[in-house]
Amino acid sequence: MLQNKYTFTQSSAELEIVGLPDYSKSDSEKKISIISKWKLSIIDQPDIEGSLDHLKLILQSFYKYSSLILSGREEKLVSKLIDISLDDDGLHNLLLKSTKPHVKPLKLRLGNAEFTDVLNCFDQLKQSEDISFNFQTISSSFEKKGINLKNKNKLKNILYPPLLAFLSISLITSSLLYL
Repeated sequence: MLQNKYTFTQSSAELEIVGLPDYSKSDSEKKISIISKWKLSIIDQPDIEGSLDHLKLILQSFYKYSSLILSGREEKLVSKLIDISLDDDGLHNLLLKSTKPHVKPLKLRLGNAEFTDVLNCFDQLKQSEDISFNFQTISSSFEKKGINLKNKNKLKNILYPPLLAFLSISLITSSLLYL
């Protein structure tokens, strides 16, 4: 019984899926229904690989984080295996935690291009007819960490108008009372 291997590539990223067909579901020989291993390669970064649960969590975190970025909320996502945040330089910091004891977490810094390439590989996986992967099992299990104060203009736009109005009303009222 031979394993099947499919590769999804986009510029700086490559996702490799290896697995077997599920003959109990009448799969063809070329289809993958049972994923035995996967590997994500990003240029100038160490390879990322793990179990099917790791793949699901990474897919979930990348999609959730990218939707937060697109909606204008730059929040840090934290889960048991991966943390993703945006730093001051505009780079995406990934902290991949191992399930094996005594293994240090892997820190990656991806630019927008690399992050988008990885997402494109995940999209190719999602659209592939050769791989049977249940994307419905990917659910949100993230915690939001703190308040995002990186965009200080938003904070100024929220606090300054009411403060300025209060000060101007106070100044006018006190000057009218003095006269």
